[in-house]
Amino acid sequence: MEVNYFRLLLCSLLIVSAILIPCLSQAADAPVQSPSQRLKVAVFERPPYSFKDKDGNWSGLSIELWAQIAERLGISYDYVDVPLSEVYRRLHSGECDVSPASVITGEMADQVEYTEPYLFSHGAVVTAHKSFAQSLGTFYSYLWSKEVMVILISMIIGMAIFSLILVWVERKHEKGHFNGPTLKGIGSALWFSAVTMTTVGYGDKTPLSATGRIITFFWMLVGVLLIALFTGTIASSITMEQIQHGIVRFDDLSRFKVGCYAGSRTDLMLKSRGIPAVRYLTPEAGFVGFTSNQINAYAGDSISLEYWMNHVAPGKFQISIIPDSEMIYAFATRPGLPELSEINRELLKITLAPDWREKAEKWTGPLSF
Repeated sequence: MEVNYFRLLLCSLLIVSAILIPCLSQAADAPVQSPSQRLKVAVFERPPYSFKDKDGNWSGLSIELWAQIAERLGISYDYVDVPLSEVYRRLHSGECDVSPASVITGEMADQVEYTEPYLFSHGAVVTAHKSFAQSLGTFYSYLWSKEVMVILISMIIGMAIFSLILVWVERKHEKGHFNGPTLKGIGSALWFSAVTMTTVGYGDKTPLSATGRIITFFWMLVGVLLIALFTGTIASSITMEQIQHGIVRFDDLSRFKVGCYAGSRTDLMLKSRGIPAVRYLTPEAGFVGFTSNQINAYAGDSISLEYWMNHVAPGKFQISIIPDSEMIYAFATRPGLPELSEINRELLKITLAPDWREKAEKWTGPLSF
């Protein structure tokens, strides 16, 4: 039988094509990463987003999110411990590929690429919590202020003048409360003027002449005015102190000896506004700066700062939110990372799911925004 080599060759080609085409199609749909290629993931201490647990393993909200995405895409990777101040430079140069706990900044948009956001936060500042003794000391300093002392002296002089006039008018009143020895009468009149000024009600129990009642009536008006000035001055001083030391805008940090995390968005904002700051390589060092009196305020991300306050130094600090300093968290990657689109797709699937907020609050605690 004559063998038709042409037909045999054609059949062989058809069989090989049927086998190879599906395989090539599957390879084209798979993430672009060779088996030997491992992404370098830049990580740093920023609880609760990324930190080392007791066993020395990296953990946190951002680490968990990245691990979930990498598992879905079959991405191999290694964590690289990098100071925050060096992260963007290493991403831009290609020394590292991804940083999962990054805050989007316009200053770095030309150096790295960002995924879609996965968490929104605000800037905040931590200050030392005043003890009861410190609060009493502040109040005591208000009592000795110039304005308060002028009012107190005016009250004493007014009481003395009113008492002398009252004793002189009522000295001949037979059933009067201020007759008898002069010193006793003046003492009784001083007490009478004090309780009348403070509206205790002692005056209506004391027999007075018609002239004495008229004088007492005017003293009541003057006393109410002096008491109002006294309390108003104290309240105004306290309010002014709160305003001067309060923080409602980012620029208010210029009144403080402020510290921040080196390389963070807060650091960039302080530099752009010309606000001097002490820069620390770790959050722990920033909180230690309070005890050494290097700083009296520490600025950063509100979620991270609340984490430190609750876990490291509960009850010792108070936090103020700065509304005009938004913090938007995303993954930062090196320019041109082939896996970026796949990473972004999986990130959206996870963070747009109904249970994402619950997963995030497991690390951050209850979110107010």
